[in-house]
Amino acid sequence: MKRPILLLLVPLTVLAAACASSAGGPPLDQARVDETEVAIRGAENAGAAEKAPELLARAQKALANARQASNQGNGAEARAQLEEAKAFAGAAEARARAEKARAEAARLKQQADELEAKTKQLREQAQAEGRNQ
Repeated sequence: MKRPILLLLVPLTVLAAACASSAGGPPLDQARVDETEVAIRGAENAGAAEKAPELLARAQKALANARQASNQGNGAEARAQLEEAKAFAGAAEARARAEKARAEAARLKQQADELEAKTKQLREQAQAEGRNQ
């Protein structure tokens, strides 16, 4: 009776140990880390340090957390942090580009308003000169 239980316990113990050792999954793939770093640099190049500093900081922090989790053997957490870093980097880049577009739109509107005012002034001058002749 003891023997069948022992025969069941040994494989179950081995299986449990295997599952426990692979719970974190494989370490981070360097290509995914590189993609995330490129996404963060893209956000920086878009002006996120000025226009979306909180999102950029969260992306950088998540990348650091991913590296730390990977170093500790927690691949699942590392991958989750890496995905979070990419998402924050994308959001930072989008916000920076949107802020730049808003600023450019405001500048162009101001130029259009100035041109309209100048056109109106010239029209009024032309009408006044036409009356004086």
